[in-house]
Amino acid sequence: MKNKTGPIILIALLAIPVIWIFLWKKTEFGYEPLPIYTEVIFGDTVPLTIDTFTLYDQYGNTFTRDSIGDRIFVANFFFANCPDVCPQMNSNLKLVTEKFKDNPGVVFLSHTVDPENDTIEALAEYASDFGAENNSWHFLTGKKRTIYDLASKSYRLVSVQKDTNTFIHSEKIILVDKQFRIRGYYEGRDFKDIQKLEDDIPFLLKLYKDGAENKR
Repeated sequence: MKNKTGPIILIALLAIPVIWIFLWKKTEFGYEPLPIYTEVIFGDTVPLTIDTFTLYDQYGNTFTRDSIGDRIFVANFFFANCPDVCPQMNSNLKLVTEKFKDNPGVVFLSHTVDPENDTIEALAEYASDFGAENNSWHFLTGKKRTIYDLASKSYRLVSVQKDTNTFIHSEKIILVDKQFRIRGYYEGRDFKDIQKLEDDIPFLLKLYKDGAENKR
């Protein structure tokens, strides 16, 4: 019986480029575009977008939506005295910030949901504990209503009543594009989701570089 291993290997090697080309042609730029999260208002489907805001970062600088500039951004919500969920979530987020700390096209925003206790000074210490020594990771505080409106109405994390004294507590990390549209939700304590976020950030940056986002 003749040895058929050689022809089989040859066929497999020849098939790899064909499969690669097929997958590349699935989309114009070689990968599936990220979703744009939407809602229906008066019968029209519109993107979920992040509203304007004015807050303050751990350096005491005023930070607004305009401060983001021409960048995509990653956001989450936490409070400094959180004993378990927040430290794990922010530790995972730190891994992502380290990977993109030298990339000028992305910025990270961590909003406290306990602004009464998480003062600028407290956030400066908290940020230092997580090694956030560069200008790409901002820990934000300010008026509680501003923060809670952002969490509930813009990021759509929870439904918050106006008279509530309960903290918003979400493990979600959110990816937002340059048009302030939500492009992804990730479980902050799920390492597979963190890895997906690490993949989605350069995908989104490449879409902008290639001009694909200008068509959406």
